[in-house]
Amino acid sequence: MSLASRFFSLIPSIFTYTTAEGSDVPELHPQLVTRIRQQELSSIIGELIDHNQPHSCIACTGGHGIGKSVLVLQAIHDPSVSATFRRRCWIDCRIITHTSNFLEILAREIGVPQTEFSTSAHEDQLETLVAAIRRLAVVRRVIVLDDLDHLYALDKSFTDAVIKALSSIDKLVLVLTIIGWTSAPPPEIGWFLQLKPLSLEMARYLFQSLYPVPLQRDALDKLLVRVRGIPQYIMILADLACRSRLQVKDLVRIVDDPQSNLLGTRIDHDVKSLEESIRAYPPEDRLDHHALYVFRFLASLPSGISQNRLQTLVGLPVDTFSSVYPLREYATRTSILDFQTQDIFLKKLIALIEMKGSLRPGTPDFPQNVQQFTEQKINIENILFTFLDIDSPIAVEAALQFLKPRCAVKPSLRLAAKVVEVAERKRMHLLPYALQTEGEARYNSTYLGGAGLLVRAEALFSNSKDDASVVGEMECHVLRTESAARGGVDGEQEDWKQAAEYARARLSTLSSETGKRGHAHSLLTLARLSKDTKERNLLVAEAHTLFEDLKDGYGLSLCDFYSETSVQSTVNLALKFQVFRDFEMAATCYKTAFNSIILSVIQSVSGNSVSVEYIKVIGIREPILQVVAHLPQLLDWLKKAIDLYELLGRDLDVAFCRYHLAQLLPPAKAIDLYSKAIYQFGCSAFTHHRERGTLDQCYSLVEAEEYSAAVPILEILQHQIGYCGKIFQLRCKELLVECHCRLNARRPALQAVRETITTMEESEVSPELQKYKQLLNALDDTNTLPSIALCETVHEGHARLVEVGTNDDEE
Repeated sequence: MSLASRFFSLIPSIFTYTTAEGSDVPELHPQLVTRIRQQELSSIIGELIDHNQPHSCIACTGGHGIGKSVLVLQAIHDPSVSATFRRRCWIDCRIITHTSNFLEILAREIGVPQTEFSTSAHEDQLETLVAAIRRLAVVRRVIVLDDLDHLYALDKSFTDAVIKALSSIDKLVLVLTIIGWTSAPPPEIGWFLQLKPLSLEMARYLFQSLYPVPLQRDALDKLLVRVRGIPQYIMILADLACRSRLQVKDLVRIVDDPQSNLLGTRIDHDVKSLEESIRAYPPEDRLDHHALYVFRFLASLPSGISQNRLQTLVGLPVDTFSSVYPLREYATRTSILDFQTQDIFLKKLIALIEMKGSLRPGTPDFPQNVQQFTEQKINIENILFTFLDIDSPIAVEAALQFLKPRCAVKPSLRLAAKVVEVAERKRMHLLPYALQTEGEARYNSTYLGGAGLLVRAEALFSNSKDDASVVGEMECHVLRTESAARGGVDGEQEDWKQAAEYARARLSTLSSETGKRGHAHSLLTLARLSKDTKERNLLVAEAHTLFEDLKDGYGLSLCDFYSETSVQSTVNLALKFQVFRDFEMAATCYKTAFNSIILSVIQSVSGNSVSVEYIKVIGIREPILQVVAHLPQLLDWLKKAIDLYELLGRDLDVAFCRYHLAQLLPPAKAIDLYSKAIYQFGCSAFTHHRERGTLDQCYSLVEAEEYSAAVPILEILQHQIGYCGKIFQLRCKELLVECHCRLNARRPALQAVRETITTMEESEVSPELQKYKQLLNALDDTNTLPSIALCETVHEGHARLVEVGTNDDEE
């Protein structure tokens, strides 16, 4: 067997996963914090929908990173604006390379065929396009020209002509975002909004909303003063703090003296300098759009490095660093690779995959082995990029295998996108596999994006009738519906099951090994979705027979997992899957074993089968902790799952496991776990969990008697958490009452008690209502301290409510 054949035989085909498509107007990011610019947002929306004094052109101005684009995007997505304008267009001027390129994009966005305007001089071309727009049906339109500075940099007179021409079109409103003008602004602009830096209070709220650090308030205020209220800098720092596991005081030290540290990167406890840290980044990461912002920001701080030096470290020519396009063509890896070099490369890949199989979470050398593995992985990714730079076919095939779940660890989205780029340019037969792999990598990284890639892959697979293409088509079909179901879209669970049924019917007709394996996996997908035990067992038994015929030990282990097995058997399967190098299934086994035990404990304590996420809200945590104290292996399983999911880059799975672990830990250990989980939930569609996790973190703060830290969080949360269910809003207000009373803050306590009583009366099921009314009367007595009044009324024989319903469709 050749070296290449040996490599490609290491990983059998298995089903994959991904998700959601975009739209012409960019989607609002789930992490968006809406409260910080409410007044300005109302002003823009008011101008856009004002029929009495309509403006044909309005502008939002402000410095770099101040939040212009985000604010306008919020306005464009507002329901009242959507109802006012029949067509909404968004043009990102940063991607414009030439003025004619702008007109082509404008024509496409507005719906004008390119045949209707000529390619002569720019002025004539613009006039022709405007005339074509006037000939379209007269409907209200809004066009956003985002980051207009870049179009001005290309051609100022052309940009002024565009503003004048578009502003003259009936029922069209032009919205501009721009840093400012070097001379007088165009006279067509009828209304301006200039954004200012955030106040300290709003800056603090933004940071805490992204990454809550309730016990680091003083250090956070010092940090925010240094970044001058610029939202983009605040978001960068919140990201650095979370992803690099930094304390806020460490960020303050970086800002004051970036030579001392960068991103918290440490090797053998030696602190790395700014330059050393940038060098530690692989060249691809240095060209990453976000990384460039981070590097520029840190280099601009006191004691930072010069721009020329930074350009050298990042690897970009001096005249391109100021550009926003971190294009790969500036990389210098263009050497021709001979067959001997390719053989060396394949040996490295095989060694890496075999090394992955030896990683064992929970062992003393696991962190050191992971670090060694990660360093080798980065080196191999760099080699892969070198191959792909010269359009090497073997690099495409090797990269596809390298990115598969059984091999990949934190799959590189840039690598996956590069594979698609090369396969498409070379018109390779592997293009559908490349599209499928990039979609899968996107799903594994964030659960967001990738559905469009899968649609393309499915269509390309359908053009071929060989068994491998049929399997690929069905994998993509099932994958799209699964991703929608996991993303929390209503009614998508049934679509997922129907897709799996269709896949089983198609794949059952195939006789090849690939077809039989695909058929067996479709049976296991149906077993996973089945709620009927008898049906599930029959499906697993049928899949077991197919895998047995194929002598597929991995498939047989999957069948064992989906069969009715004991908790210890599930833990043993985790070790098997690690040998097969499927760390995702190994982590799933550990998590399943944990869930099996904790659910039985909750059932025995409360008589209800509820998730561990509810044990604080319904007041059953204390008796559960007493049982868990005698089951130390329970938390160990969850910690092993976290180790594996972190290694894989499965951020949301890590977030869920951290959330569940924090529910069972004392405050000193739990608060930081909650923060990291909340941050990741905020980056996803799982906003229910962001709000509920924040509430549970406040329970830990109260348990730790950190009442002052909990109050500002609860005051905001009580107005945001209602959509999760009334019980969560009520618990939030109850905690706020407790905090104010413990702090003996009588006036805030009175207000909190009144709001709690109102919420209880609205819920109609409120056995605690009388106790809070008694507390209200006690607080009116100025001779009784609020903390004493709380203990004498609410906490006397206090029992948490369990009757109020929840709204947890996402879960």
